[in-house]
Parts: sequence; C-alpha cells; structure tokens
Amino acid sequence: MKDKRTLDNNAFASNSGNAKLNKWVWFRHQPIYVSLLTLFLIGSILSAIFINAWLLLVVGIAIFINIFYWTRTKERFLYGDSNGGVVVATHPTLIAVNTNLTKGYGDFLIVKIIQCKTLKKVEIGDRVPTVALYTASSEDDLSHWLDFNPIPLSFATNDPKVIESALQSYPNKQWTQLERQLSQLDQPYKAGLYRVDVENSDWSGASDELNVLSDLEENAGISLTTIILGVAIFIALLYVLERFT
Repeated sequence: MKDKRTLDNNAFASNSGNAKLNKWVWFRHQPIYVSLLTLFLIGSILSAIFINAWLLLVVGIAIFINIFYWTRTKERFLYGDSNGGVVVATHPTLIAVNTNLTKGYGDFLIVKIIQCKTLKKVEIGDRVPTVALYTASSEDDLSHWLDFNPIPLSFATNDPKVIESALQSYPNKQWTQLERQLSQLDQPYKAGLYRVDVENSDWSGASDELNVLSDLEENAGISLTTIILGVAIFIALLYVLERFT
C-alpha cells in the first residue's frame, strides 16, 4: 500500500472505501467550495502577472492549498472507513450512519446524522454507502475518536458497480444495529452526533468534549474560505495601491 500523504499512516479503516475519486462528480456536489479554490488559484496567478511579482508567494500558497485539498479528498475515498447509512428524512435529505469511535479498547457507539442537500431522488429507508474520516482529540490518552465525518460514496463516483460493492460489504447486523440505535433518538431527526447504547457501552464517565463537535466542524469548514477571501481582499487593495500611487 502506498504511503498516505495527508492521512495518518498508522490508522487503518476496518472497511476501506477503495473508491477512485471522480472530480467532476465531486464538483457537482461541492460546486461552491471547488469553485472558490479554483478561482483563488487563477486569481493569484493573474495578480502575480499583472499587479506585482511578489504575489508569486500567494500563488505558491494557492497551489499548496489546491494540491492538499484534492489529495486529501482522493485519499478519503480510497482509505477512509466505509459505513452503511440510511436516509431518515427528505427535504432536506438526512442520512444516519453509525460507527464505533473506539481506538481499540472499549465500545463508544454513536450515530451521526448528516444533511446532504445535493443527494436527490432518495426516499426514507434507502441505504446509502458512505466513507468517513475520524477526528482525533488533542489528548493522546483518550480511548476514543472525537468524531467521524461520513460523506456519501456517490459524491465521489457514479459507478453503480462501486456503489453496489460497498453496499454488499456491510454485514446485515450493521443494518439491524443502526435501525435499533435510531429508535433511541428523538424525532424529527436533526443533523448531529449522538451517543447510543450508553448503558451497554463505555460512554459512562467519558469526556463531554464530544458534545461540541458540530460547532468545531462548521468552524473548520469556514476557516479556509475566510483565508481565501482575506487573500482576495489583500490582492484587491494591493491593486488599488499600485494603480493610484
């Protein structure tokens, strides 16, 4: 197996995604984010050519961000953990996925419900293969991951054979377990991360750090966009100074 460039080489999924990323399919589901990254790269190159050669530093940053983004997205679907999800709501589409956040000792069972606005033509009860990366804590001795971030496999590929192969890789007991765990959650379902089977697992006495993950995920997604917009504003100001001074 090739070394991972953006993921931990010491972490291995129990059921890898093994899916090749189709960039066009991904763009259809992430048009704003991909467009921002592309425009950032093109804009920085044009700025370095027509405004100031010092902006080649910005070009380097833009190239690094784009390479990292596409490499990580590619590695997510190749090496990430594949889990079965079920559509639990439409308008908007919500998908529930379960997993065990354990790092090898104990059971830390959770259900993650994600919103997928671009996932169309699905009905409640439909099964959806997903691929996830796990979020680690800053505390090395914590016995479980903090979160996992499933994304539908159909966001990376439109190959029906790949999607069907993923669905067949999930044992029946996983679907039964997910159905049972969903019965523990309040309805109507809402996007979020939920501990389940608390009494029969090792959640008792576990850190409450898990409860703030939704906010952390949203902020992490916003930060890169903020950086790009900040650099764009800087380039615009530099252009004004070059033009009128």
